[in-house]
Amino acid sequence: MRTFLTPPSVLAYVAIATIFSVSAADPPLPSKPSESPQFLRLHRNEDGGPVALETAVVRYGHGQNKSDQPTHVDLVAAVHIGEREYFSTLNMLFRTYDAVLYELVAPPNARIPQAGGKPSGAIGTAQQGLTKLLGLQFQLDEINYKPRNFVHADLSPRQFSAAMQRRGESWWTMFSKLMQESMDRANGEGKKNSPDLSLGDLFGIVFGSNRELRMKRLLAEQFSDMEVLTTAFGGEDGSSLITDRNTAALSVLRQQLQKGSKSIAIFYGAAHMHDFDQRLRKDFNLEPTEAVWLEAWNLRDPTPQPK
Repeated sequence: MRTFLTPPSVLAYVAIATIFSVSAADPPLPSKPSESPQFLRLHRNEDGGPVALETAVVRYGHGQNKSDQPTHVDLVAAVHIGEREYFSTLNMLFRTYDAVLYELVAPPNARIPQAGGKPSGAIGTAQQGLTKLLGLQFQLDEINYKPRNFVHADLSPRQFSAAMQRRGESWWTMFSKLMQESMDRANGEGKKNSPDLSLGDLFGIVFGSNRELRMKRLLAEQFSDMEVLTTAFGGEDGSSLITDRNTAALSVLRQQLQKGSKSIAIFYGAAHMHDFDQRLRKDFNLEPTEAVWLEAWNLRDPTPQPK
């Protein structure tokens, strides 16, 4: 019998809070055209030890046969809490686009909350709590949303609520669905990549040294298994959390293309990217052409200080 200490059940809600709400080696391009690129990975060293949790920037274009067309769309996968250097790199990257389509369930003309402000809702509270627990930074505090090329590309709270109601969803049903999918996989009904959390592991995290690093490594193991999230919220039926919000973003993408934008980024949480990948191929006739990795979390052992 599984206990509540199994990581997928303990961390299901944390996964929603961290991955959803927001190095060129081994590019995540698919070996077959029909396969989806990888957008989030746990990078390891030669000994199998964790080095970093990394997110991908995957460029979509019209393929080699239509290289004369300058338009490209980059899927910029995100985790919503990360190292300050990670968000600084993204801020520099975003300056290079004609338009950056960003996610935020808010009215179209809403102002981004000021850094350090009090979070709203359970998801915001969880995200802010994780930044302190892991010694990381929160996306809304670090990303500069003021440049004129930033374009809101998400549902409003009213639209999101209506989408959830139409599908018969709630935050509790979504949490339950994710937890059930995680536990099914942990019990052998699906692929399982992440280790179980023993009582000793838990005590090591709470009372041992380097608690922040231990917790980051544990969570990185969970987040890198994106199939749990895409199975729970993707598929034929879809969900308000991914499908409906992605539909809103792609509607804005069409508007930007009609305006003549040639270089466009879609800046969304990593769990949204598989659906974006499929729809860019099908509805926009775009294919992944190149990719790079960005380091979101540093998971290396601390460098010994000289005596």
